[in-house]
Amino acid sequence: MEKASKVMYTIANIFNYLVAVAMIVFIVLDVLGLAHVPNFEEFANAPFLVAYIISFLVAILLIFMIRKAKAKGTSKGWDVLFIILGVLDYNPFLILGGIFGLLARR
Repeated sequence: MEKASKVMYTIANIFNYLVAVAMIVFIVLDVLGLAHVPNFEEFANAPFLVAYIISFLVAILLIFMIRKAKAKGTSKGWDVLFIILGVLDYNPFLILGGIFGLLARR
């Protein structure tokens, strides 16, 4: 089960990388729209810009947390934390990784 947990954490990290890249694209498009660049004005929305920045920071934070946990070896504390963060982040792979990790440490 520990190997399955690590695989789930790796897949969750891949999705976090994709979210980070997508948020960078959305931030750039939103900034161009707010700067009134022609053809980008439909992307102008300041509240969404704040949401994109927060989503980007959360994705980066999760990437580093998962990498640190995998490097040191996860524990029950990490697994419970990742279950909670997976629920908050709507990431089923984090949830499954946490559950598999807890089952491996019974």
